[in-house]
Amino acid sequence: MKHDKIFILAVITLLISVSVCGQRVTPYQGSRIFWDMGSQTTVFSPGNYARMIQLQDGRLMAVAEAQGGISVTYSLNQGKTWNSPQRIITPPSKISSANAEVIQLSDGTILVGTNMRPNSPYSTDRLFGIRLVRSTDNGVSWSEPVFVFDAQYTFNDGCWEPAFLELPSGEVQCYFANENEYTSSNDQNISMCRSFDKGLTWSAPVTVSYRKGYRDGMPVPLLLKNQSDIVVIVEDNGWPGRGNFAATTVRNSLADNWTKGYVDANSPLRGMIFQTIPPSSIYSAAPYIRQLPWGETVASYQGNENRASADLQYADMYVLVGDEQARNFKAKSAPFALEQSRHSIWNSVSVIDTGIVVALGSIGVPNGANDVVMIKGYPIRQANANYGSITVDGVKSTDEKWTTANVSQLCMGQAIKNRTTVDFLYDDKYLYLTARVLDRNIINTGTDNDGIRFMIDADDVSGSTPQAGMYSFFFDTNGTVNFQRAENSAWKTDNNTSDIQYAIDIQSVYYSIEAAIPWSLLSKAAPPVANRMAIALEIVNRDQYTRVVEVIPDVSSSASWTWLEFRLIPKGNTDIPHLTDNSNITTYIHNNILYVNSHRRIKEFSLYSWDGKLIYKKNNTTLNLQIPLPDRGGGILQLEFEDGKIVYKKII
Repeated sequence: MKHDKIFILAVITLLISVSVCGQRVTPYQGSRIFWDMGSQTTVFSPGNYARMIQLQDGRLMAVAEAQGGISVTYSLNQGKTWNSPQRIITPPSKISSANAEVIQLSDGTILVGTNMRPNSPYSTDRLFGIRLVRSTDNGVSWSEPVFVFDAQYTFNDGCWEPAFLELPSGEVQCYFANENEYTSSNDQNISMCRSFDKGLTWSAPVTVSYRKGYRDGMPVPLLLKNQSDIVVIVEDNGWPGRGNFAATTVRNSLADNWTKGYVDANSPLRGMIFQTIPPSSIYSAAPYIRQLPWGETVASYQGNENRASADLQYADMYVLVGDEQARNFKAKSAPFALEQSRHSIWNSVSVIDTGIVVALGSIGVPNGANDVVMIKGYPIRQANANYGSITVDGVKSTDEKWTTANVSQLCMGQAIKNRTTVDFLYDDKYLYLTARVLDRNIINTGTDNDGIRFMIDADDVSGSTPQAGMYSFFFDTNGTVNFQRAENSAWKTDNNTSDIQYAIDIQSVYYSIEAAIPWSLLSKAAPPVANRMAIALEIVNRDQYTRVVEVIPDVSSSASWTWLEFRLIPKGNTDIPHLTDNSNITTYIHNNILYVNSHRRIKEFSLYSWDGKLIYKKNNTTLNLQIPLPDRGGGILQLEFEDGKIVYKKII
């Protein structure tokens, strides 16, 4: 009897364990940024501390410390090429002009700010100050410097790093770090001056944030798309138990607009930006913040993760994605992923077009000259596969129509230093995958070669461990496929690969793969067009001494709840067949504006481009929507109603 009880207890324990391991986890929410190494371009050479905006006429405008002052340059092709820089602020004798910043106001006026920094030896006639120049003719000509604020004349009591914000009322604000009030200590606050005439004159400063005994610094303001909250990202070195700078936000309602006091050390309006707080040894300095068209926020900073030295001069740039309230930042990525001998400092991010993120870094060697370099990133929360077929031969032919025109739905390669592009397609029998990897040293003759691991959660298991319904395929550069099925928290090899079609084309500086995975191998009688799936990718790069594996940010290969959502775009122009309430929704396009009319209130509206980029998102919408479409038009419309039902429509 005793043995029977022990056996029963063991069985119950096993069942509980299996149940817990197999329990569904809420799928990952939020975009991950995929950086395209092919877009990397030098903007200023040499240069430092660059910021970028997209002007109302579509041009990109970048400003930086360059040519002995503050210089500006423009791009007519979204950053592919830049014109010769023009110096627009020349500092007076014995003064340096630093910390460039730029904004275009709603009436078209462009403001470029700078921090005037006296050179030592210091004298009372040369003060640290904030100045700006104005252009009312779209950057053709510039005003003389306009006074904003002056601090003391010594380095320890100066002011620093101006940044601008325009409010819906037309009020313009200039935020900056300020030591002026603390001549007997090393303290620093964030101050803000106001202008009510488009930057011609400025008020005395008010204090925005101050942690007594510490140094809030490098502010960048943002008015959230809710039009209710002002968020300012700062570097804060006063968090208990840390001692390092930590990227932090302080905030105020637009209604209060900093009229009811500043955010102090203990205010609930102060918080680190991270969803998961990093170890105390990790610092996140010189932060920057912007917001995507659909509401998610993007923050950058210079930090010491995985760096050989904690010295700021060895920092690299990191970018994270936050929610619509500028909280819970995650999906950390390194746009440049620099080797230890180089740094990226005084960085910034910009959002252009329909949601492309541009990272700008001052890249160079520690304590040496820098160049300002940009790279484009694409925030994606869902990958897609269009309907179509190919011949699996490893070579893209002109008649193959993948989901994206340039076969680069997903761009990777920062960590492995080999630009990698990936795309998908499907038909009634197969799921197709293609990838192109630029690699000058292809390893394919050993037991551990270069290659690409593709994982798919075909049953929307969304598990925290490998579970039935999850599959893994490693496409080896030696031409073989390693196939694994997930089962009871483990990956198990399956040698049944005869029905997988796989071809690789190896050239001197790249390899290209194409593969066709039968739906039947994924236990599907037909392509699951109506179902949510999720995918993960690992790009494996070998050389003589090292093996580097690059993954999608925040993805764990064993936990499909972290994987990237994956959908099949329905064939033709029809709606997804399993949804029967499409009659309650009408859509039409006029002058590139999408009009959506619904008989029921929509909980969440999302519009995705054909290659999976989220173009627009809005919660708790009205019954009638008008949404500008991207230039190429169309996409996948996802509507979630208050009763939980989801409708998809293909917009042509």
